[in-house]
Amino acid sequence: MNKKAIYSLLFLISILWPIVSLAACPDPDTVTVIPTLVDVGIKANVTADSKTGIHSYSYSIKNGKESTGCIWSFEVDIKKPEGTIELSKEGLTNAPKGVDFGAPDKTSPPMIPVAFPSVPKKNKLIVWSVGLSVYGTAFWGSDEYIYEIMPGDTLSGLIMTTYGLPGIRDFRIDPKYIAEDEDLMKMFDLSKITEGEGTELLFTFYENISFKGKTIGPTAPPANFVALDFLSYLIDLKHQAAELGWITNPGVEDSLDVKLDQVKVKLQAGNMKTAANQLSAFLNEVSAQGCETYTNCPNGKHLSPEAWGLLYLNGKYLLERL
Repeated sequence: MNKKAIYSLLFLISILWPIVSLAACPDPDTVTVIPTLVDVGIKANVTADSKTGIHSYSYSIKNGKESTGCIWSFEVDIKKPEGTIELSKEGLTNAPKGVDFGAPDKTSPPMIPVAFPSVPKKNKLIVWSVGLSVYGTAFWGSDEYIYEIMPGDTLSGLIMTTYGLPGIRDFRIDPKYIAEDEDLMKMFDLSKITEGEGTELLFTFYENISFKGKTIGPTAPPANFVALDFLSYLIDLKHQAAELGWITNPGVEDSLDVKLDQVKVKLQAGNMKTAANQLSAFLNEVSAQGCETYTNCPNGKHLSPEAWGLLYLNGKYLLERL
């Protein structure tokens, strides 16, 4: 083969590689087996810009090797809780392409203001688009089956920015599947589907094949700030983080409990200065035991980036108001 032919072949490979390398997930029209998602993993971290106050949330999704379906969508609850402050949209910038805010309507719940500064790409191609759903969620997904996440594969670069503090939020991950009446009858042990029940059954079907769990995502602090109430919220976040496996050492968990209890005693006594000192000691331990991101997390750390984000950033918010 001469040099011209080799260069032509290399050029052709460079054009086709993004498609060929991602083309292992089947066309949903050809899939006949109801998919399952097994051992799906999600990693999340949040970082804060001290100058702007903008928080950046980053997510990575891994499809379990034993899954029988490919992942095509991921969404995180960002509904605005009642009784919380109105957060600003100023300075939140979206990527020039791949962002869609057209889905929410008048019936959609109020949401935390967010932006999507980038979209997932591979070989410079946008593989997933992003936006908001009518259900009050931030949504990432692709209608192109060649860009779905295969069993054993990972997709990173799912990012949103906001002024919202980190809270524990529901997430949902879906496989791409086009259900038929036969699937509904099989799942619900029916001999037939009567007129009018198909829509409800279809909704429940997709609920059943989705993968759900907890992650961190933006929320808003209370409009009526009371230090003791926010401390109770911080203590609850610590308990939930431990239950979710984001704090991996019982001794560290106990030590954090002791410090938060000391903050509570001092607040109840009205001793704000000592309470602030105790809270600073708590934040120092969170910093020493935690990682801000998964890409920079040395061995020996006992707080995951999820736990660090929850405890440090909410603790810092409380400290600034003592």
